[in-house]
Amino acid sequence: MNATTPPTTTAPALLARLLRQGLHVVATSGDTLQVWPANALDDDTRAAIAWHKAELIALLTGTHGPTLEAADDERSRCCDCYHLQAKGNCAMAWRGLLHDAPRWFTPVKDVLWRCHLFCGWPQ
Repeated sequence: MNATTPPTTTAPALLARLLRQGLHVVATSGDTLQVWPANALDDDTRAAIAWHKAELIALLTGTHGPTLEAADDERSRCCDCYHLQAKGNCAMAWRGLLHDAPRWFTPVKDVLWRCHLFCGWPQ
């Protein structure tokens, strides 16, 4: 596939596949899409992400967050996590504990994620 050839998958199917593979997919401000670790992406996947960029951002920033085939999962929102700082960045990423995330990682706080470092607020 190249930049002018449409991919054979849809944006929701692509997002579900990326998430199942354990990749982090984040829509940030300014219509930017981040996917990491980058070394896990092959050329065809990169091209599919580029092709569906706008749709992926819409899926990630929508009211329902990213959708997976299984609705019964352990996703949570960063806004419910103790590690989300007042400036909007993740304290665990800053400490280098969030696998493959850049230190300046600022998640979309209302999107559902799977994060092994999630820490809910004390009751």
